[in-house]
Amino acid sequence: MSISGVGSNLYTATTAAASTAKANETTEKTQTTAEEEAAVFEKSEKEDSKIYKRDNKAVANIRAKDKAYLQNLQNLVSQLVNQVNKNNIANGKFGEKIHGKLNPNKVDSYWDVLVDNGDGTFSFHPDLSPEAQNALISQAKIDIGEDGYHGVKQTSQRILDFAKAITGGDPAKVAEMRKSIQQGFDEVRNMFGGYLPDISNETYDVIMQGLDEWEASAVEA
Repeated sequence: MSISGVGSNLYTATTAAASTAKANETTEKTQTTAEEEAAVFEKSEKEDSKIYKRDNKAVANIRAKDKAYLQNLQNLVSQLVNQVNKNNIANGKFGEKIHGKLNPNKVDSYWDVLVDNGDGTFSFHPDLSPEAQNALISQAKIDIGEDGYHGVKQTSQRILDFAKAITGGDPAKVAEMRKSIQQGFDEVRNMFGGYLPDISNETYDVIMQGLDEWEASAVEA
């Protein structure tokens, strides 16, 4: 069943959610690399500035929330896939082992339940029944909604919080964080042939605005 077959609005919702999930994943990897290399920013270059230390507790909390969200998504897929597999095996359609079978324990984002059609569109994995597909579409709509986990508001705030946590909130480090975040978005944009869905572009704009405000706080202080 093709996503486009259930309506353009559903295709847009699911693809946007997948795009945002992938953007978050790539950006987090880039930021984690920055964290490992930078360790702790003891202070800015300004001699009269206060000492900025990485907030390890905040970093841990952000990662815990991400893990909890992924676990919830994995649980949903696990329930849906296991049920459809039981039905298909009972009908003699599947054997015990199938090459390319969807593994519920390896679902880290919406990408893991989609198949690239090679023409710019995506279909759900064949292991998913129509009922399972509809359930995931409904969840995707919630996730990318105004107050959803992958919506503009929560995603941008999560990335900004992470950036501030690993720098201890030092405004002098905004340029480094901006570069890291920019690289994350650029990597995902390249995966899409230079294109990102509107929700991802909106998230980017909000993040950059947040970085500008963070940087300006050093002047105001």
